[in-house]
Amino acid sequence: MLKSIQEEMFMAQAPGPGRQVQIAYIATQHYLQNKTRVEIANETGLSRFKVGRLLDEAMSSGIVRIDIQSPSGVRLDLSVQLKERFALQHSIVVDVPSEADDVLQAKLGATAGDLLSEILTDNDVLGLTSGRTLSAMARSLSSLPKCDVVQLAGVAGPIQETGLEIMRRISTIAGVRPWTIYSPLVMSDAQTALGVRRQPDTSQTFEQFPRVTIAVGAIGSWKPENSQMMKNRALDPADREKLLARGVVAEFGATLITDTGDVIHDIDDRCIAISEQQWRAIPTVLAAAGGATKTRAIRAVLASGLLHGLVTDSATAERLLGG
Repeated sequence: MLKSIQEEMFMAQAPGPGRQVQIAYIATQHYLQNKTRVEIANETGLSRFKVGRLLDEAMSSGIVRIDIQSPSGVRLDLSVQLKERFALQHSIVVDVPSEADDVLQAKLGATAGDLLSEILTDNDVLGLTSGRTLSAMARSLSSLPKCDVVQLAGVAGPIQETGLEIMRRISTIAGVRPWTIYSPLVMSDAQTALGVRRQPDTSQTFEQFPRVTIAVGAIGSWKPENSQMMKNRALDPADREKLLARGVVAEFGATLITDTGDVIHDIDDRCIAISEQQWRAIPTVLAAAGGATKTRAIRAVLASGLLHGLVTDSATAERLLGG
């Protein structure tokens, strides 16, 4: 008892040079030589209590500092903060030299490809939408497990960025037959969309949706406009104005979302795409998106609870954390 009181009195003093050396020695043994507190106590004659207190003081006094760094350009600090703030399974934040669309898409796409290569297995079924960042992701990949690949939404945007082209690239890399959708993302009316969904090829692809275990989707922004879906000719100006008036600020696949994360179902019956309910049934849903024009949309999709993972840039992550 007396020994413990004496040790506490000793620890309460400001660390002089002798004690600094003692702290540094204990810290070196523990952190660099990988010795346990019990081993250090036996070797030095100190109690385990004092060894523990000296290790605590090593941190609090600044004698020991722990820096977590990444050599790959991944911002580990922001990645961890984003993961905690939005309760994500996967959160990857990378430094990007410019917020120009092509620079962002190339870097975020390549990073998403690295993540996909890391988590995907032969037993998974991969689902994909279309988009410029996903197209960059497909171009960056050189190998993938031999797993089924399913297109989750119809064609939107230029041919090189469509789900079909992305599916062609990914399925070639994986060496599998893809499940594709040869149809526009949005139809002019519900009856036409119903007819398309009843077509054998499309119907068979839709039947694969419940099998998908990992999905990567693109986020489009409606405010400000940075969306391939908004440019779809089946959506006339009146349609867009009505949806904007309803509060739509983002799309994920063909799922329309407001700032508060609510899903707007007004044109669901006109879309050839996975539904909100089917998105929510997928165990791991990822998105790769960034930039000032998409920050609001990303925040909305995060608020919806549809995402389990996000790949983004450091400037966007700081805006998301600060908002």
